Amino acid sequence: MSGSDETSTGVRQLIALVTGSVSAMDIHRGDRRVEDLRMDSLEMADLLVTIEERFDVVITADALAGARTVAELEATVRRLQCVAG
Repeated sequence: MSGSDETSTGVRQLIALVTGSVSAMDIHRGDRRVEDLRMDSLEMADLLVTIEERFDVVITADALAGARTVAELEATVRRLQCVAG
């Protein structure tokens, strides 16, 4: 599995873990975190910390807020991994 695939799978698994209400298999790239996945502010904060720990990156609240879809969040994490790595 490529690094990009691992990031995509990992982000979806973390969203599923944080929400507890949706399976990683049911999360799609075009899903919006708030509108489609119904994530609240507490889940967003938990996701931020979880992403930082899992991918060894530092993600700002603004960067997380700017990534409205799952695909945008995956791209943000990949970009941060390149900067960190």
